[in-house]
Amino acid sequence: MGQKHVTLRERPSKHPFTAALDAAVDRYHDALTAYVDRGGEDHLALLDRMVARGAVFAGRPLCTFLRPNFVLRAQHNLLLGALRHFRSAVIKAKDKVLADPALLELVGLTDGERRLFSYNPAFESVGVVTRLDAILSGPELSFVELNAEGAFGSSYADRLTELFEAFQPMREFARVSPVTPVYAGNSLVGSILDAWHEFGGTHVPKVAVVDWQEVATRTEFDMICERFRLHGIPARFVDPRELEYRDGKLSAKGEEIDLVYRRVLTSELLGREDEVRPLIEAYKARVVCVVNSFRAKLLDKKVLFALLFDPRVTALYTKDEAAAVRKVIPWTRRVEEMKTEGPDGAEIDLVPWARDNRARLVLKPNDEVGGRGVVIGANVESSVWERALKLALVDPSVLQLRVPLPTSMFPEVGAAGELYFSRRHIELDPILFRGELGGMLGRLSATNMCNVHAGAGTVPTFIIEGDS
Repeated sequence: MGQKHVTLRERPSKHPFTAALDAAVDRYHDALTAYVDRGGEDHLALLDRMVARGAVFAGRPLCTFLRPNFVLRAQHNLLLGALRHFRSAVIKAKDKVLADPALLELVGLTDGERRLFSYNPAFESVGVVTRLDAILSGPELSFVELNAEGAFGSSYADRLTELFEAFQPMREFARVSPVTPVYAGNSLVGSILDAWHEFGGTHVPKVAVVDWQEVATRTEFDMICERFRLHGIPARFVDPRELEYRDGKLSAKGEEIDLVYRRVLTSELLGREDEVRPLIEAYKARVVCVVNSFRAKLLDKKVLFALLFDPRVTALYTKDEAAAVRKVIPWTRRVEEMKTEGPDGAEIDLVPWARDNRARLVLKPNDEVGGRGVVIGANVESSVWERALKLALVDPSVLQLRVPLPTSMFPEVGAAGELYFSRRHIELDPILFRGELGGMLGRLSATNMCNVHAGAGTVPTFIIEGDS
């Protein structure tokens, strides 16, 4: 027998979005428990199918849950509107930073990053493939980070979406609650090909997905190559150490490469530059199209969100852009000894104020991935926070107003095959192609840090139609 789940409808909801979403989740859980109580067994096989289809991270299943993440169509529309203004604000910030040496200095590029940044990639878009870390709670939407370096997840999300579309309880739920799956694969290929054509490519390119052989996301690269091949584009995975640059051509194992979908991080390439020099030299010579280009580092630095509040940038916004930035970007500042406008509008002395308000804040290194170095003030003692602030004055970092993560119940299968429910924090990750929404994945965690490197799970996101 399936365990009876705790319904969300028992808790009062303050907004129609929340009520509609809770009702949809309850209907799904009802369908799942009824299926299990009838003796259905598809839930016991779902995890095995995920592993067999490559939905693993560092060898462990990406998803151990029996429900996808849901968003309402109205929430999806809210996201689209916010992204439109966010994209235009980021473009203005990028252009201003490139034109103002003082602002570029604040970005915190290393000498090696500056050198790579100076090479012209021969196409304009700085962020062809990026991923936002977003928090969506009822009608409230916040963007807390932009990932432009190794922004993984779109092909993982597509694979999980396929598996959940075929999951019998999901099929039964969809018959009474229409849903729309979200697939990113075609947009991924299309955006990369757009960069190739802008680069000057006129023929079908030979594509290499480039990262280290040993990375945790290795199986996703096979999914990406499969997607390219479905479009008639030859693609393969290549470790950057396998690349050769001779006679004006980049190749690996004797096969020429026209286009590199770069998943390897800039910092890692610079740290092992002697091993990967062919890629850098071919990029510098513009004989290969590299997506994202090394200029994407500008978008990946956490200080970007602080620059979105800089008066030299905000002066360029339209009224709608300014309102959108204030609404969806949490107050963010680069850590330095200065007076600035605080989150409540009053002038503050930043470091002393941050010392006294740690429960409201998150401290983030300017250039780390996987949640490394992030300090959530509410999670640590004052002495730990004090040490982190002192370090942040030396190593570039940002302070950001903490946005609480919403939670929901998610079903799983226990060791004995039983169905059980646990409460998880939810982060929504919109996947962007040239700044436009192309996919979504959800990240779930038992703690208030939803990071896959720290053990969080991943689920696909479906749009609930007609409930709002």
